[in-house]
Amino acid sequence: MSRGRTPATKDTYSTHDVAKICSVTPTTVIRWIEDGLIPAFKTVGGHRRVRREDLERVCRERGIPFDSPAGGGVGRVLVVDDEPVVLELVRDVVRDLDRQFEVEVARDAFDAGRLVATFRPQLIFLDLMMPGVDGFEVCRRLKQDPSTRNTEILAITGYYTEANTERILAAGAAACLRKPLDVQEVRAKVAEAFDLPVSTGAAGGESQAASAPRVLVFTQSPEFRKRVRGELAGADGVDTLTAQTAEDAALVAEAAPLSHALVMIGDPSDEGLEVVRRLASAARPPRIVAVHEAPTDEIRAAAREAGARLCLPADAVLGSVRDLLGV
Repeated sequence: MSRGRTPATKDTYSTHDVAKICSVTPTTVIRWIEDGLIPAFKTVGGHRRVRREDLERVCRERGIPFDSPAGGGVGRVLVVDDEPVVLELVRDVVRDLDRQFEVEVARDAFDAGRLVATFRPQLIFLDLMMPGVDGFEVCRRLKQDPSTRNTEILAITGYYTEANTERILAAGAAACLRKPLDVQEVRAKVAEAFDLPVSTGAAGGESQAASAPRVLVFTQSPEFRKRVRGELAGADGVDTLTAQTAEDAALVAEAAPLSHALVMIGDPSDEGLEVVRRLASAARPPRIVAVHEAPTDEIRAAAREAGARLCLPADAVLGSVRDLLGV
């Protein structure tokens, strides 16, 4: 998989190279090839390759600047939504899938329009109903514009109805996702779009050998503890343990290996981050998800540095605990 800028001086290009140059997803390129829209051949190893002259022709026909920078990383994802919880959730889930994804967020129509033009996303998460923004119309315009018509669009909405779904699919969206977003579904859709493997363990990390998952919930909030335990109660064979101090968390972790941990954190000097660090330094570290009421960039960075795979708002975690942990 190409990781850096895609040069326009190569003789042949992989599907990921073509996707970056054309600002589409690799699966779109594969569909083009299968539909005969762009000639390709296969290497001895079975990988598709596109010749330079064929790619130049397709770019001319579709009005795509052939020698434009393709950007770095695995792919470019734009999230258009006015809810901070949604923006943070999608951004963290996408980056957890592969740290080299480039992710930008837009909270209004102006930022969305600017980033579509300058960032050239390959995949857009588009909220259907934002103040001053008609997601249906935005989708239609993107699909009618030759420069963005092949950009993949995933609609997201809190007003999920059969009529809205049919309407946005007719406008050109690839799918319509219901709010609150399902972490596993977001991960699966991004992996599908970029032709990436995806594990069932949503928080990442190595698979655990234990047959029965052991989940640590570290929090001083009785309400959060109660709701998480309630959600995990429906999961067969899950052993849910709780701790309110770093010392208690250490004792729980020492008793037997943990498979997962939900750790409520506060500011960067908070005891929760110390719990994350201790758990992450274990010989068999669990999959750690840090939880914060309203994580800032500083909080998320501190959580990742401590060893958490994700740092999510509490509102995004509650109601999706089993999907988030993959249990």
